[in-house]
Amino acid sequence: MFHFINRFTVTGDHAEFQRILGDINKYMSAQPGFRKHRLYHSARDSRIYVETAEWESAELHKKAISGNEFLDGVKQIMAHATAEPAPFTVVRENSAAGVR
Repeated sequence: MFHFINRFTVTGDHAEFQRILGDINKYMSAQPGFRKHRLYHSARDSRIYVETAEWESAELHKKAISGNEFLDGVKQIMAHATAEPAPFTVVRENSAAGVR
């Protein structure tokens, strides 16, 4: 499993940022190896968003981000936000009893 986390600081239009990110997510979710995506919005700082994505492998993620549709979306989103993307590895994971 490959985990990718991206922290955005939105300096432009929030609605447009979310629209473009939604378009990117539609593309990514159709790619082989895509598992899950979540978008969080900070309750303390309205400029901050964090997205997490799970992929079957780093290789499949790398292939997906090399597509022109993804790269074009990144160019568009950078007009509205700065990004701090990075791959992560899970150190520990806990669930409530009976929750899968």
